[in-house]
Amino acid sequence: MRFHSVLVLCLSCCLCLLQACSTLPTRQAVTSSYSTQINTQDSYLAQLFEPLKAQYPGKTGFHVLYNPPQALETRLQLINEAQKTLDLQYYIWDNDKVGALALAAILRAADRGVKVRLLIDDNNSKGLESTYLALSQHPNIQVRVFNPYRFRKMRALDILLDYNRITRRMHNKTFIADHQVALIGGRNMSNQYYDVGESFQFSDMDVVLVGSAVDDIRHSFDEYWNHEYAYPITQVAKYNPQRLSYKGLRQQLAKHWENMHLDNDLTQDLNHQSFEHWFKQDLNLDWVNATVIKDSANKINKEIPREQHLSFQMKNIFNHPQSHVDLVSAYFVPDKDARQVIKALTNEGVQIRVLTNSFKANDVPVVHAFYAKHRRELLEDNVQLYEFLPVLPSTLDSGHRTRLFGTQKFNRKGFSRSSLHAKFMALDNRQVFIGSFNFDPRSVYLNTEIGVILDSPGLASVINENMDKDLLKYSFQVKLDSQNRIIWTTETPSGLKTYYHEPYLKWWQKIALKLMAILPIEGQM
Repeated sequence: MRFHSVLVLCLSCCLCLLQACSTLPTRQAVTSSYSTQINTQDSYLAQLFEPLKAQYPGKTGFHVLYNPPQALETRLQLINEAQKTLDLQYYIWDNDKVGALALAAILRAADRGVKVRLLIDDNNSKGLESTYLALSQHPNIQVRVFNPYRFRKMRALDILLDYNRITRRMHNKTFIADHQVALIGGRNMSNQYYDVGESFQFSDMDVVLVGSAVDDIRHSFDEYWNHEYAYPITQVAKYNPQRLSYKGLRQQLAKHWENMHLDNDLTQDLNHQSFEHWFKQDLNLDWVNATVIKDSANKINKEIPREQHLSFQMKNIFNHPQSHVDLVSAYFVPDKDARQVIKALTNEGVQIRVLTNSFKANDVPVVHAFYAKHRRELLEDNVQLYEFLPVLPSTLDSGHRTRLFGTQKFNRKGFSRSSLHAKFMALDNRQVFIGSFNFDPRSVYLNTEIGVILDSPGLASVINENMDKDLLKYSFQVKLDSQNRIIWTTETPSGLKTYYHEPYLKWWQKIALKLMAILPIEGQM
C-alpha cells in the first residue's frame, strides 16, 4: 500500500511538472510591420470607396454575405483587384479546392506587387506546412503561424507537455484588401464553407465592411501579426528538399486554376462577373454606426483586463434588450454568468430565441453534451430553443435555401449532412452582432475572437422576420410538454411532426453524452 501511494504521488508530481513545461519554440527577432507603412490611397479600391466614405463620415457601410458562392466570389474579386496590400487572418485554411483556389489568386496578386501577410492559427497548419514554406519564398508574401506547436510531427507531445497554452487558439477570421474593404464572420477557407463540399456543408455568414470599422480591423490584424506568439513559418518548419518547392507550388497552383474552369461545382457557383458589376449591382452597402469588438492578442498567453475581452465589450455596447433577442450560434454552452443574464431578461419579459445545432448536425458531438446538460434549465427559464436540422427539408422556400446553403448543394449526389456554423445575434430590431464568437466558454475564456456590432434596425428586423417565418422548416423546436417532458417539433410536408426522444440519437450515444457531461471539461467547450 505504501509503495502504491508513493507511486501515485510520484506520477502526480510528474504530471504537474509536465503541465508546467512550456514547449513554445524559440522566436528569433523579426521585423515588425504595420498597415500604416503602406499608403493605399491611390489604389483602385480606394478610388471606389473613398467617395462613399466621404458621403458617410464616421459610418460603416456593410453588406451581409449569406450565400456561400457569393462569399467565395467576393474574396476572389477582392484578391484580384487589390493593388497594394492583402492582410488575411484565419483559423483554418484547408488543402482543398477552395484553399488552393484562393492561394493561386494570392500568388498572382503577389506577382503584381501586392504585399501579402497571411496569418494562420497553427492548430490547423499541418496540412499546408510545405505550401506555406514555399509561399514564403516569394518576396511579396509573408506567412506567420500563431501560437505554434514545437513538435511538428508529434503534436500530441505539445498537448501533453503544454496543454494550457495549446488549448488557447486564435479563432479570428479577417480579410482586408488595400486597407479599404474588410470581411469578418464565421467562414474559414475550406470547401464546406462555400458550397463546394462533397458531402458536408456549413451554413455560415460573413459581412463586408467599408469605412470606419475597417481601420479597427486592420489595427487588430497588426496587433496579432506583431505579437510574440506570431512566428514566421520558416522559424518553426524547416525546409526539406523532399518537400514541395517554390517552383512546384507555382506549377500546382497554375494547374489547379486551369482545372477550376473544368470543375462544374465551381463554374456553376462563380459568375466571374466584372468587379464593377459586382460593386455597383450586388454590393448594396447600408451605412450605419458600427463598433468592432475584439479580444486582445494577449488573451492567448496571459491574464488581461476584462475590458480587453470581446464578451465584456459586447455586454457594454449592446443596448439592454427590451423586447426580444435572436441568437444564432453553432456551439451554444451558456456558462453560469450567461444563464443568470438570460434568466434575468426572461423574468423581465424579454423573449430570447436561440438557434444552435442538433446532435446530428453538430460537427463536435462533445459540445452537444454540455449544451444538452443545460437544455431543461433554459426551457424552464422560458428560452425558446431551436436545433438545426442535419439536412435541408424540401419545405424550405428557395430564398431561404439560397441564403442558408447556396444554390447547388442539395442537388449534389452524395450530399448527406449540413451543419450550422454561423454566429450572430439581433436585439430588438435595433442592433446586430456578426463575428467569429461562439456563445460558449471556449470563445469567452480561451480563444481569441473578433466581431462587429451594427446599429442596423433594417438588418435586425430582417433576421427576426425570417426566423419567425421559416425557423420550423430548418430546425426542431425544443419544448416542454404538459408532462414536463422535452419534445422536438418540426414542420414536414404533411404537417408538424413531434419527437418524444431526441431525433437521430441512438441509445448508446445518449449514454455517452450523459457520461461526457459529467467530466470537468465544460470550460473547454
